[in-house]
Amino acid sequence: MSENDSVMRAMSNDGAFRVIAARTTDTVRGVIAAQNLSGALAHDMADLLTTAVLYRETMAPSLRVQCIVGFEDEAGQLVADSHPDGWTRGLLQAGTGDARPDIRKTRATLQMMRTLPNSDLHRGVVEVPESGNLSEAFMRYMQLSEQIVSMISLGSAVEGENPTAGGFVVQLLPEAADAEAAMETMTRRLEDFVEIRERLQKSDGSPSQLIEQIFEGMPFTWLDSTDIRFGCQCSEVRVMTTLSVLNRSDIQELVDKGEPLSIGCDYCGATYTVEIAKLQGLLSSS
Repeated sequence: MSENDSVMRAMSNDGAFRVIAARTTDTVRGVIAAQNLSGALAHDMADLLTTAVLYRETMAPSLRVQCIVGFEDEAGQLVADSHPDGWTRGLLQAGTGDARPDIRKTRATLQMMRTLPNSDLHRGVVEVPESGNLSEAFMRYMQLSEQIVSMISLGSAVEGENPTAGGFVVQLLPEAADAEAAMETMTRRLEDFVEIRERLQKSDGSPSQLIEQIFEGMPFTWLDSTDIRFGCQCSEVRVMTTLSVLNRSDIQELVDKGEPLSIGCDYCGATYTVEIAKLQGLLSSS
């Protein structure tokens, strides 16, 4: 039976560790197709999407988060957007040059943004290692910006006969009786989980199997799970709302052209057609 994209959580019975694992295969497929990505960029987008999902589920399950890989020298950026309703989307924003950016060749940063309970925006930025390893960048962010000890691994195979994507976050909890000893034990255990692509391919990215493998021989309790998917928040209502803030003269200019206005979503590729009558309606209401 094939898996669906989801996030699962579990905790060791001694209260020392929490594990959050995600399957993002179908979400990644949707984004890569919508953005027409291939090769290294498709792989990097896959890992960034998984990063966004795990970041939200770990730090702000009920809030929207955004993760951005920004390239130096105006070479563009990769954006991953994860929403508490379960949808996740991605965007390649091209830079000024002709070549597509590569985090193994171009210096880059990983920027993580989430909303705090008081509605302030929390923003943290770390350097992406020269190797381009987003797992390491994500761990560095959690340690420096969130002050949370986390072990993270992302894995993706976006081309070939068995595409898959996913990852996990293992966190040391404050309840750990002997934090140093517990951390040493888990660190040794996770030496076999630094590269997880083959594990994910063998299990169709199953987050439950990944958690069972991490906790093998350790009593643990399942907590909960949530479904995730490729999706977007664009809609005709949002398009009309955006047009409504234009100057009256700009709207009149669109009406005078005498042709329906076609607007596309950069994230998902959806196209919205605004008829002349609706544009005239904006003039009437302004």
